[in-house]
Amino acid sequence: SLTAWYSGSHWEQETFRNRAFGNYSWAYFVMVFCNVVAPQLFWFKRFRTNLVAVMSVAMCVNIGMWFERFVIIVTSL
Repeated sequence: SLTAWYSGSHWEQETFRNRAFGNYSWAYFVMVFCNVVAPQLFWFKRFRTNLVAVMSVAMCVNIGMWFERFVIIVTSL
């Protein structure tokens, strides 16, 4: 997002807009949730010390990484 804005390239900015607000925006927001929001739970000691919570967040990040590749490939075609 910042790279698209900072580059000043119209094509890069349009690609970002398409990813965030286009037909596959649902996949983009799943990616953002899994890779950005879910790991924020580790700020709380209760989640860091609970094995089930750590595994849940780790699986969420795993899913988020798959969605990142999906978003990059599918929206670039």
